[in-house]
Amino acid sequence: MANLTYFATHIPGRTIQVEGQSYRWLGGTNYLGIGEHPLFKEKLKQGIKLFPQNWGSSRKNNVQFLVWQDLENLFAAQYGHEAAMLCSSGFAAGQIALQFLLRQQPEATYSLAPFSHPAISTYLHAPYDGSRVDWIKAVLEEKPVLLGSDGIRTPWAELFDFSWISQLSPKQYLLVDESHRIGVQDIRLTSPAQIIQTASLSKAYGIPAGIILASKAMIEEIKKEAQWIGSSPPNLAFCYACLHAQEAYQEQQAILEENMEYFQSRLTNNAIIWAKGHPSFCLDNLTIIRRLEEHGFQMNQFSYPRWNDPAIARASVHATLKKADLMELSQLLQS
Repeated sequence: MANLTYFATHIPGRTIQVEGQSYRWLGGTNYLGIGEHPLFKEKLKQGIKLFPQNWGSSRKNNVQFLVWQDLENLFAAQYGHEAAMLCSSGFAAGQIALQFLLRQQPEATYSLAPFSHPAISTYLHAPYDGSRVDWIKAVLEEKPVLLGSDGIRTPWAELFDFSWISQLSPKQYLLVDESHRIGVQDIRLTSPAQIIQTASLSKAYGIPAGIILASKAMIEEIKKEAQWIGSSPPNLAFCYACLHAQEAYQEQQAILEENMEYFQSRLTNNAIIWAKGHPSFCLDNLTIIRRLEEHGFQMNQFSYPRWNDPAIARASVHATLKKADLMELSQLLQS
């Protein structure tokens, strides 16, 4: 399967223009299509009026903005944590949280689940070379102090069972990258271990920012880290829009859930790799990929996460798609 590149003039919503032709767009991780919602657009305009440029300064600058604190409090409350802290990106959030844990536990082993995102790894800490089942078994037997995992496997769509974390101890730390679940699925995790969840907010939430969710004590300590203090803050205008357009997010989440149920209920004898309750799916059948293109659908097709990985065809059922799109799509996916 080949890598494909398109040069777009605007962010795709329901459709994308490719070489002068309009296609229904299945690619990207813009799960909620929040940029299409009138309320989000209105609040973003207000945000740009209040904050017409990026604020590129230290996070400990003596000039601070309440919009960051208010948005952190909102995310902490929504996802069942005592506190939260914003970062410039999801990758920054993962790395800042991980480096903090490694410095706090310099002698500890960091055990990283298979297929975990580079945001929660280092060149010294590669993902486990084996199945997730074997990794969980090893973790429960060896009891490493630091653990890392994605909330869902990507780009191949696979849901993870986290019931095993009830067997962890209070002396252990579990770092979870929730970039592809936050805003789409419930990410709350319960365990005796200390839970730290990080995420990109540029996917479902559509803003250039990342988030770290943890206990109040841990967030206070991470905010003392030079990596966070010296990093750029997230864009104020987009944070303002996210904070004040929560009704838009709720509406888009309801549409997405309805679209997923409608689409997934019609999947029979299909050739896709998908995770029930999540909008993404993958294909490795070139005949069906060509069939979709011939009928006006386009999706992502590129190597990930390494440049020389085999190209993957990945699609998502966005909130912007219409029922007619989903019915046609489900019919075209029959193997």
